[in-house]
Amino acid sequence: MLIGSNIIYREKVSSTNELAAEMLAADAVVEGTIIYAGEQYGGKGQRGNKWVSEAGKNLTVSIILYPRFLKADQQFMISKVISLSIAGFLDTYSDSISIKWPNDIYHKDDKIAGILIENSLEGNKMLTSIIGAGININQDIFPPEIPNPVSLSIINKREYDIGTLMDDFCRICDIWYSRLRKGHFDYIDKQYTNRLYRLNTPSGFITDKGIISGKITGVDRFGRIKIETDNGNSRVYGFREIEFNA
Repeated sequence: MLIGSNIIYREKVSSTNELAAEMLAADAVVEGTIIYAGEQYGGKGQRGNKWVSEAGKNLTVSIILYPRFLKADQQFMISKVISLSIAGFLDTYSDSISIKWPNDIYHKDDKIAGILIENSLEGNKMLTSIIGAGININQDIFPPEIPNPVSLSIINKREYDIGTLMDDFCRICDIWYSRLRKGHFDYIDKQYTNRLYRLNTPSGFITDKGIISGKITGVDRFGRIKIETDNGNSRVYGFREIEFNA
């Protein structure tokens, strides 16, 4: 097993992604290394948001990969396999798990996990990938400014052993990353599309042109979301160009 073959635990860190970047800069790190924190007090989310996690309650990790078999324009494949890994991991403990583009994980209409991926490139090839993931496990009280959080504990009304869940998480991540390394791109694309939150469901969206109505039909090879509007037109949107109209 590649992912999780080397696990580095820190009781308290500002950010597992920051620590992973420092380790990469200082020396070579074995691919598949996971940095796992009991408490992450400066975690970052997408769009510059802060990831809030109660100490000892959740799964907060960073995974270090060297996906040099991927071209620069294929880097969204990393997001796909990690999103599918977390969704597959959560399937063991709950149902109604989906991927909210680009890489939040939802239980029904609530957010249960978030992902922050930081890639480095060398020419037209990927060099390294640091994948930060925060999965809400045992936390049952969240700050009021977080709009729609949920955890496994809230869903199932029980607590979980984080160590046991960590083993399951590593195993499933390794399966999906192995599929990527073997070039099973079409299979990954199909599974990711089928997992998309509100796929083919009429929804409202906020764009730089205003509010539109339409439905998600998939993503393109660059990771841009494909929207078919109510008038039958289709368009792709990149990250930060569109969001759901809550």
